[in-house]
Amino acid sequence: MPAFILSTCGTSLLTYKTNNDLRSLIGRYSNYSDWNDIPHNDRVNLRQHIDDRVKEFLQETDENVKKMSAELNGLLTWHNQSKHKKSNQDIYYLLATDTLFGSITTDTIKTWLTAQGYQCWVISQSGLKTSSLSEFRSALSPLVKELVLLVDGYKNSQYDIYFNLTGGFKGLNGFLQAVATIYADKTFYLFEGSSELLFIPKLPYGLNDKSIILDNLLAFRRLAEDLPVNDELIKSIPDILLFDIDGQFVLSEWGELIWQSTISDIYKQKIWGSISDNIIFDDEFINSTKKLSPELMIKVNKTIGALAKYTENGCQHRINSLDPKPLQQQEYKQQNLWECDVDQGHYRIYMTKDGHKFYLKEVGEALHKPNAKV
Repeated sequence: MPAFILSTCGTSLLTYKTNNDLRSLIGRYSNYSDWNDIPHNDRVNLRQHIDDRVKEFLQETDENVKKMSAELNGLLTWHNQSKHKKSNQDIYYLLATDTLFGSITTDTIKTWLTAQGYQCWVISQSGLKTSSLSEFRSALSPLVKELVLLVDGYKNSQYDIYFNLTGGFKGLNGFLQAVATIYADKTFYLFEGSSELLFIPKLPYGLNDKSIILDNLLAFRRLAEDLPVNDELIKSIPDILLFDIDGQFVLSEWGELIWQSTISDIYKQKIWGSISDNIIFDDEFINSTKKLSPELMIKVNKTIGALAKYTENGCQHRINSLDPKPLQQQEYKQQNLWECDVDQGHYRIYMTKDGHKFYLKEVGEALHKPNAKV
């Protein structure tokens, strides 16, 4: 089977065999995101060092890049020691920190991998740095959401999932190790000075606490859409699953992880109620969903949540996955009938609009499908 390999990236490429003065500068500015914030003399020295190091690195052989880059040391050692047979379908993702040096090292590693024929992409998340604990924790929740969607997509395409946590920094790798034991088939490390990989297998069970989710489903569904919740609604949710940002509660990194690992099982059971006063179900709406497949049921529930977010933001911030719009045929115009997407072009939710409120009428096939009608 082809492999999806996620590698966290640090700054070992820039610090390898670097003198103490330069190493100190790299450490001092490791969380900076803008060259202009670095004093001129330090900026000149760092840029010269980085330019020289990148040029040197991109011309090196496999064995030398393993010495210079912890990430590639782990990855290339995995290729030599694992039973996985390299395939042109293999996909490599590099996780970069939201910093100057993180971006530079990750892009350089990507350039080297691409030159060797690997399919490689970079992902990151705003705030993914260690200078601010609150920014770091705020970055983890959307990162979990992105990774779960990414990994699930490749799993559904029959990929084996691997996490390479040899590079990167401890705070992020510690959290990703927990994520990996649930979502990755295997996680591997290569400790400095070692030639043998350490493999950590996937847990034989999932992170799944349906009771917490079901007991607080309205709160979790609103939090998942970044909608406000009051104290009463979240009073029975454990503190570790929430994060308070200036008085606004959001799902913490652990809350997001539990939500993402649980919600599909819950959403495929039935169409759950509205999470917003702006989304109202007409009498026939639920009836129109009773014969939907479990997979489509999940998508309808997620669409209802996205609609709630759209309406509570005053219908101002368009959500591309929804594409809500009035139907243009004259017979539907007279009914004030709207539609929004449920999936990629096949099913729609049909509804009427009154101000910022939507009245959901039914789930049905898109009107361009044969025999489709509202």
